[in-house]
Amino acid sequence: MYRSLQLPWPPNLTPAESRYREAGCVNTKGTIYLLPPSIDTLEEAFKAPPRARSEMTSGAIALCKHFERGGASSEHGRPHPYWTLPVGSNQKKDEIAASILQTMLATITWQNVMLLHRNVAVYEIRNKLGYGMRWTLEIERNEDPGTEQADLAEGKEGVDLVLEEKRRSYKINKTTFRGFVEPMLNLNHELPN
Repeated sequence: MYRSLQLPWPPNLTPAESRYREAGCVNTKGTIYLLPPSIDTLEEAFKAPPRARSEMTSGAIALCKHFERGGASSEHGRPHPYWTLPVGSNQKKDEIAASILQTMLATITWQNVMLLHRNVAVYEIRNKLGYGMRWTLEIERNEDPGTEQADLAEGKEGVDLVLEEKRRSYKINKTTFRGFVEPMLNLNHELPN
């Protein structure tokens, strides 16, 4: 799925690239070769309240906000083509969201860890229909911060600099549920029928 976004794997994989590929992750322009968080960590972040006084999980709140996208409307009774309408008590909405999470985790066909900007990455999963979820990963480099400046001084640019960034070593400090995602616009032709 989404073949046009995937890059070929380098011929000589580093150990980090090998582990990332063996984990079933895809290689795209923004990919960093960081293994995704564990299922337990993803579930914990999904079920955590976004704020101290929240009565619902992060996942349930995100589902309530996201449901109205894609032409769906809880107010006018228009169903979403994929997501379940979150109805009932806060506890019921939490249960609906948790069920969706379990279904998504069981049907992953696309997973990617992408660097958005310095020290902020996203772990994204999608099913075969293109629907998915994202978690924000607060990350930190495991190596000398002067490396990037040295690379620039040595004249690395363009593709070499991108590959260098992809191959840096990171650790995850915090995982936060970010939200639900729809299929990518203008790429429906790349999804299975």
